[in-house]
Amino acid sequence: MNSQIFYYVVHPLIAFIACMGYAIVCNAPRKEIPFCGITAALCWLVYQLVLRNGGTAFLATLLATFAATSLSRFLSYHRMLPTIVYHIPGILPLVPGAAVYRCITSAMDSMVLETTANILTALKLAGAIGIGSVIILVLPQAWFQIFPRLKRKNI
Repeated sequence: MNSQIFYYVVHPLIAFIACMGYAIVCNAPRKEIPFCGITAALCWLVYQLVLRNGGTAFLATLLATFAATSLSRFLSYHRMLPTIVYHIPGILPLVPGAAVYRCITSAMDSMVLETTANILTALKLAGAIGIGSVIILVLPQAWFQIFPRLKRKNI
């Protein structure tokens, strides 16, 4: 299989499906579950684009968080729900679980230097998620009102 297709199509598709499952477990409204998946797929696509084109993991995580948080703010305005409904499932693919796993494994094997390096990597990636989220979340809501809001029909 072509590696470009694998990284830019298959990975975001898997992130889409996985984060839809996470949204179901977290009891997101049923109509919003596909939007949670779209946010995660966009997030992972941006991450892969930056990482595969020479960016560092920190930069890729930061820019992917910008993308996921921006889409979450946009969807929250237009779907009239809190941003967190889309934001948490959207940034889930970026959580540095592998770095934390390597940290615990190296700590169990008594490798102090490797444990310290893995802790710093995990903290750096978690910090990128936090910084990216805060920067976008403090922007005025008017910036995300690109299109006029559609009126919902009361049924």
